[in-house]
Amino acid sequence: MRFSHVEAFRAVMLSGSTTAAAGILHTSQPNVSRSVALLEKATGLRLFERLPGKVVPTKDGLSFFKEVQRSFVGVQRLEEAAKRIRRFSGGLLRVAAVPTLAHGLIPRTIKRFVEIYPDASISIHAGHSSAISQWVDEQSCDIGVVSDLEQSYGFENEELYQIDGVCLMPRGHRLAAKQMIGPADLAGEPYISFSQNDYGRSNVDIVFERAGISRNITLETPYSSITCALVAQGLGIAIVNPIAAQDYQHLAVVTRPFHPPIKHVATLIYSRGNSRDRLISSFVEILKVVTLEDQRALATPVDRGRGLPSRRGLTSSGRLGH
Repeated sequence: MRFSHVEAFRAVMLSGSTTAAAGILHTSQPNVSRSVALLEKATGLRLFERLPGKVVPTKDGLSFFKEVQRSFVGVQRLEEAAKRIRRFSGGLLRVAAVPTLAHGLIPRTIKRFVEIYPDASISIHAGHSSAISQWVDEQSCDIGVVSDLEQSYGFENEELYQIDGVCLMPRGHRLAAKQMIGPADLAGEPYISFSQNDYGRSNVDIVFERAGISRNITLETPYSSITCALVAQGLGIAIVNPIAAQDYQHLAVVTRPFHPPIKHVATLIYSRGNSRDRLISSFVEILKVVTLEDQRALATPVDRGRGLPSRRGLTSSGRLGH
């Protein structure tokens, strides 16, 4: 089966006649008829009924045309990709991140990135670390940002940041008067937790178990955006990633440092060799800059009513750990 024969068949189906198809393909009507006949021979299907002055697609022809159209959609996507690549900064960049970062840090990075690469197309995906690791491993995504590194995969990785969690509470809560929150302060308080089996849940559980404090877990969710919204509604207190909490300052919430520290780590992953790709390397560099700016903003003394954490939230160096 030759592509030119399939192309001739498609042109006849779209135009309604072999003569019109010949005009579309810039060839002769006999060439179109010959191509269709050869396609019928190759497939073993009778694609058209030949009637005086016209051709009518058969049931098999209509079914085959549906499959041809699906194939041509793929070809058109390849043509569009080739056009993007031919442009100076073209191409498709596929980025995946855990929801905590996909809702804030990644969009801020993309805003900066498209200012430099306005012709680049970007596809954004959010998922759990295990799903992102699989996407990067099978090269469905170019870059992943995960909170739990899957060691079984063979991709490259580097730490993006390591930062201490903060206690998130409704504005005006009695604990907002404290400069530092500990496990004992949360005894009896309605607590909004990570979901069971979530990677971050066990780290928090260990701290409270060691302190001998039993939390009053009233709500569970794996998503920081939902956690912040629930806290803003006065439904409880949570321990969250301060970079994620920054995205919800417009809500009626405040944060306070929490001790002992509960680390939140983000790791960059990409398939081996992909780090040398121009778009990927540029995006990663911009992501590191934006992350560092976020960390510096967290370290800057601000009005305690806004609830941003102090320098305790940063790594000991105050820099990205990569």
